[in-house]
Amino acid sequence: MAHKKSPIADLPASVSCRKVQNSAGVTYWRVRVGKKFTGGSVLEKNFASLGKAKEWIFGDIQRLKAQPGSLIELKASAGAAAFSLTPAQITEAVDAYRRLAETPLGLTEAVDFAIRHACPTAGTLSIYDAIEGAKKSKKSNRKAYFDDLTRRWRRFAKWLAAEKRKAVNMITKPIIRKFLTECDLAPQGERNMLRNISVLFSWAVDHHYLAENPCAGIKVKEEANEEPVRILAIKEAGHLLKSASTTLSATLKTAKDRIETITVYPGDLIPWLTVGMFAGLRPEEAKRLEWQDIDFRRKHIDLPARKAKGRKRRIIPLEPNLIEWLTPYRPASGEGKIVQNFRWKFQAFARAINYSPWPKDCLRHSYASYHLAKFESSGKTAEYMGHRSAQMLYDRYREVIKEPADIEAYWKLVPQSAKGG
Repeated sequence: MAHKKSPIADLPASVSCRKVQNSAGVTYWRVRVGKKFTGGSVLEKNFASLGKAKEWIFGDIQRLKAQPGSLIELKASAGAAAFSLTPAQITEAVDAYRRLAETPLGLTEAVDFAIRHACPTAGTLSIYDAIEGAKKSKKSNRKAYFDDLTRRWRRFAKWLAAEKRKAVNMITKPIIRKFLTECDLAPQGERNMLRNISVLFSWAVDHHYLAENPCAGIKVKEEANEEPVRILAIKEAGHLLKSASTTLSATLKTAKDRIETITVYPGDLIPWLTVGMFAGLRPEEAKRLEWQDIDFRRKHIDLPARKAKGRKRRIIPLEPNLIEWLTPYRPASGEGKIVQNFRWKFQAFARAINYSPWPKDCLRHSYASYHLAKFESSGKTAEYMGHRSAQMLYDRYREVIKEPADIEAYWKLVPQSAKGG
């Protein structure tokens, strides 16, 4: 195998130089000095131009070269500069070696680490400038998610001490950990906060304003005494579907504190309810779903990555009863969102049937339980729900349904018209 020719001729042994381009398209040159040259740790250094890299290699780098032998030989090879340290510098070096003795680092490694963190390749950037840069590069069609992300970033920036706001590379793990502690959040809230802040620092790392993400490796406390999942009983599921198939009204306080009577007509919420109950879509995924995402000919829902949590496309089979629920409300054009004006329609519906507060994720949890019970394939159920593994299904949904008759009854829930009545 042919080796790529070095851009610099006559490089010393164990020294290499290569061209690097970061995610922002900025090109620079990276020099690597191996252990055989230094006699100790590997050293890497970046340069804006090839000329600067070459100048360092054939200039300053020579003082790093390992030179065995007596002090006389060392002085002859390294020159008088090796003995020009002042008493204060020698004292500082001795103290540095003493403190490093308690760590696995050598002096060169420690200095390299300090330079890499204190002097990032792209220079220093304030936390507010980092937020603006991340906002411009972060593309999302989910406005609520994007607004929440930037709100959390600004909350963190406002919490920081003034001197720490000046440079993102000065923010460390202990600072992040202290912020999370002072937020005093529940485990899931703390997990969400950490994940969202990590997005900001990942952007800074990708653009070379930061050597490493300070959020990496931080542990979040586990949920204590997690409650069992809430699924719909057959009678309860039937009641929800029957109610949504009728005309209901409720009085609500809407935008700008206006009191309005909201009417929910048959079919306003049926598509949203049924893709949750019989296809396992998350509430927000169901709100983003469009009729063109439902392939009635191939009998599946093709949920695009941009509409799915985790940004992963999912293909979910249409069960026969789900087809019967969706078909009457499918528009002639076959296009448009499956639910319109969701917020007020949903609130009016929940109030009209005395279902407030709404049991969190009860539709999706019901799908998981009844689907796993019927098909007995944790892999398939997990795949359709968008889980990373089947472990959650075993931990939370296995043996939730006690009566075998309920399993068949759930998948036979169909509109009254389909029953001939």
